[in-house]
Amino acid sequence: MSESSSPSLAFQEGKNAAWLSMWTLLAIGIAELLVSFYTTSLTLLADGLDSMADALISFIVWFGIYMIQKPKNRLFQYGYAKVESFAAFVAAVVVIILGLFIIYSAYERIVHPVETTYPEITMITLLAAGIISLHRAFRVHKIAKKYNLISLKLDAKNSIKDGSASFVGFGSVLAGYFGIPYMDSIGSIIIAGYIFFMAYVALKESTFVLLDAVASPQLSDNIKNFVEKNFSVPVSKVLLRPLGYSFDIEVHIKLDPNSTLKDSHEIVKVIRTAIIKKFKNAEVLVIPYPM
Repeated sequence: MSESSSPSLAFQEGKNAAWLSMWTLLAIGIAELLVSFYTTSLTLLADGLDSMADALISFIVWFGIYMIQKPKNRLFQYGYAKVESFAAFVAAVVVIILGLFIIYSAYERIVHPVETTYPEITMITLLAAGIISLHRAFRVHKIAKKYNLISLKLDAKNSIKDGSASFVGFGSVLAGYFGIPYMDSIGSIIIAGYIFFMAYVALKESTFVLLDAVASPQLSDNIKNFVEKNFSVPVSKVLLRPLGYSFDIEVHIKLDPNSTLKDSHEIVKVIRTAIIKKFKNAEVLVIPYPM
């Protein structure tokens, strides 16, 4: 997080972004579904279902960020930091189920063709949906990048995917308008491909956090080098535990066994403060050991 920001501000902005994203995508999805029933366009139906699923994802993201702010208790002694990553994992599973449904529907439409009516209305709807989704996506992405919230990044990527899929659907319907067969079904399959790719990225990132896997192991070396260079204190190891938006950092240092308890306490305090300031992380534990 940036120096000018605080966790509470990050979470509040994240919640607001996810909440607005949810209602925007839900409105787009409902509009696309209503129009698809009128035009019988499978591409528009797929894009509408995609938008509604993304609205559900935005709600899950909102709930995950809300849970992060809950205080620690006897049951959750480390707090609820990983709920945000778990929310991203659940959202990814929902997305995969949606993609499978769209693929099946496209297959059925190819085997049993259905003529799409009013392609002009379908294309206008897809174009409008794409523009609105992309506009909202870039605003959410800006906030997600600013505060490094994994689930909100997923929400932004899904909105970008949703907007891009709408434009792909527009192109597919346009091709069908000029007489190329099965383009309505092909467009929905392409949208499903977008969905599966985003699900893969989300599953990978959220699973890493949930299993305490560190995607950037060089950070441990950076912290070790920082402490040894600035404080001339040997560091035996640095352990990182990803929380999603930040890390639990545990630094094991070696001190002169003849140091007084007061001196040891002061050096630990100074090193911890320096790490927090340098690496913008609030959860830092420095553990001294005799050299």
